[in-house]
Amino acid sequence: MNKLSALIPVVATFGILFTMLAVLKMIRQRIQQKSQRPSFDNHLLRIPSKSLLRELDILNEQIILYLVGTVALPLIIYSALVSCSYFMATKPPGLVIWISSISSAAVIAHLILSLVRFLNRRREHKLNFEGELAVGHELNRLMFDGYRVYHDFPADNYNIDHVVAGPKGVFAVETSTSSNGITARQNSEPTVNYDGRMLNYPDKSDFETIEQAEQQAEWLSEWLGTTTGEPIAVRAIVAMPGWVVKRTSADGIPVVNPSQFASLFEHIQPRPLSEPMLNRIMEKLEQKSAGFETPSSRNGSSSRPDPV
Repeated sequence: MNKLSALIPVVATFGILFTMLAVLKMIRQRIQQKSQRPSFDNHLLRIPSKSLLRELDILNEQIILYLVGTVALPLIIYSALVSCSYFMATKPPGLVIWISSISSAAVIAHLILSLVRFLNRRREHKLNFEGELAVGHELNRLMFDGYRVYHDFPADNYNIDHVVAGPKGVFAVETSTSSNGITARQNSEPTVNYDGRMLNYPDKSDFETIEQAEQQAEWLSEWLGTTTGEPIAVRAIVAMPGWVVKRTSADGIPVVNPSQFASLFEHIQPRPLSEPMLNRIMEKLEQKSAGFETPSSRNGSSSRPDPV
């Protein structure tokens, strides 16, 4: 009987640990379900970085959840051991205390590591969110010049940050945000060199952003060609808020600071579309952005249209 009584603290500790982990998992699943689009949000045009805003909301709730677990779990375990000692009128064996302490420390370490991971992801998402907002704000100014701008445009299994359609053609705009490491006391402006193939930062090189922007423009070109029945050439643009872009080659797609959009669209080579075709393109873009896409448009075709 005494041996069984000695196991009570161990059983209580593991019971608390497994219960808390189960509750954390259940709450996380509940939080993930909140990422589904609410009914009143259907058929509305999307705002800049809308998907990132939803992910930030989920991350904030997960951070609070794991923070509470990290703080509360040691207190709960300690209370369980003290309560067992009190009601059993004897001190738990040293082995029991060690097993309970190591198990609790392992779970707490897991919670802390998860919390750090969530905090890092939130910092990256927040930077991307603010960057897309800045780019969207500057692109919206183009509407005074006859352009339509669609934000967070849904593609197959990802979103195109911004789509612009207007007098000089159709454009897919990719936002590239990277911490520039410049503090408020420094007067120098962070500069990234662009050679037509890759972005060369002071501490790294990046060719994936250019490739991703080109692939998104290619996808949009195929999708518009399928939905409109005519080949549509979509051009890629990379926007880099917070950076001065120094171009070292005339090759490659446009890469600019968002403040340069007005100048870019003023001088970019036009690929004009007829007014009926431009209206059809805008109609299809608006339907998909607002969730009114027809089944035939969703199914599409795997063939690539020849760009005009």
